[in-house]
Amino acid sequence: MPSKYQPQVSAWREDLYKGVYTTQLPLTNNKKLRYANDDYCELSRRFTGMGSLLIRLIVIILFFICVLMIISGLVAVLFAIFYLDTHKALFILSFFLFLISSPIFIQFFLTFLFCPEDCPVRFNRKTGKVYVYDHFLLYCGSWATFTRSPFRAKEITVKEFNWADIQGCMTSVSVPLASGGMIRNYRLECVVCEPNTTKVIDHFLLATGSSLGYEWMWINSYMAFSDNNLDAEFMPEEDFTWPIKVNWPEEIDKKSKASSLEEYQQIDAEYKKLGNK
Repeated sequence: MPSKYQPQVSAWREDLYKGVYTTQLPLTNNKKLRYANDDYCELSRRFTGMGSLLIRLIVIILFFICVLMIISGLVAVLFAIFYLDTHKALFILSFFLFLISSPIFIQFFLTFLFCPEDCPVRFNRKTGKVYVYDHFLLYCGSWATFTRSPFRAKEITVKEFNWADIQGCMTSVSVPLASGGMIRNYRLECVVCEPNTTKVIDHFLLATGSSLGYEWMWINSYMAFSDNNLDAEFMPEEDFTWPIKVNWPEEIDKKSKASSLEEYQQIDAEYKKLGNK
């Protein structure tokens, strides 16, 4: 049976229940909670390879070596095309292969170099708004990987949604092993629907790994002001973090911390007025 939210997200597995969850033990946030008070909470979306300083440095070095090899290959192939008389067709084909692959490796190198330490998401239960701090790396694998300029790696986008329009979906991808068995990767996707419909207009990745359901249950209970059963322990601090920090735009930062819908509307009106000047 397909998802009731259409168009269906890729590798869909199941739609998740949206509402208050109660369990005997406190609902864990899987050590993803960056901050929380009575107005809003901020959860980490720091995925594998994004947070560890050592892993990030290793990946940057590897991609840098790949970029150098590709540039060297392009120079060598160009030399062969102009100065060698044999196998020109093979050299021309090699040139185009190097040319096509170079933007991809450059993009990944610059992305890992400039992407922030985290790409969190904020949930404001007083205003019913959700704010997603996003970086392109989170969606690598889309067609934009090939069409997007690699020199836009510094680009950060912040999106605002209504919590009422957000639903949860579990997705999974299975990879067979040569020795037998499978490795299954799970992802928790949030789909954004048009108000009072099941038509999906946007989506964002919330979490990957195991125990994803607990994070969704924690968020649902928090947004419903059901705090008695929530684990409120913040995520552990690391001794070394990437120097490029999370930097919320001033307007979004104020809106996401508003204590009421009236305060949110006042902030929105102030910035609209400034924008018209």
